Amino acid sequence: MRRATFVLAALLLTAACGSMGGDGGGLGSIGDIILGSPSTTTSSDVKGAVTYVDTGARRIDLDVTYINNLRDNNQGQRGSIYYDNSTRVVYQNKEYNVTDLERGDEIEVTGVNDNGRYVARTITVVRDAS
Repeated sequence: MRRATFVLAALLLTAACGSMGGDGGGLGSIGDIILGSPSTTTSSDVKGAVTYVDTGARRIDLDVTYINNLRDNNQGQRGSIYYDNSTRVVYQNKEYNVTDLERGDEIEVTGVNDNGRYVARTITVVRDAS
C-alpha cells in the first residue's frame, strides 16, 4: 500500500510540474520535485550538503540526499535553494547568518515555492564541516 501511495504521489507531482512548464524555474532537478508544493503556505523539506553559497544570487547549491523525507537514490543529484531576509539559519540552538554556511555543511531545509523558486524559511545545520 505504501508503495502504491508513493507511486501515486510521484505521478501527481510529475503532472503538476509538467503543467508549470520547463525546468521548474531554473531550479534543476530538485526544483521539479519541490514545485509540487503549490504555494507559499505549503512547505517542503530538503536535506543535503552545501557545495556553494552564492551571496550575489542569494542561492545555496547542495548535493541532495533527501526530499520530503524520501531518500534521493540518484547519486550526485545537485540542486539549488534560495534565501531571503526572513530565512533563519540554526545550529546547536543558536542563530547564524546564511553567509556562515560553508562547503560540506550538512543541512536540513524547510522552504516553500515562491514564484517558481524554492525559498528556504529555516535552515538547520545538522553537521558543521569545520
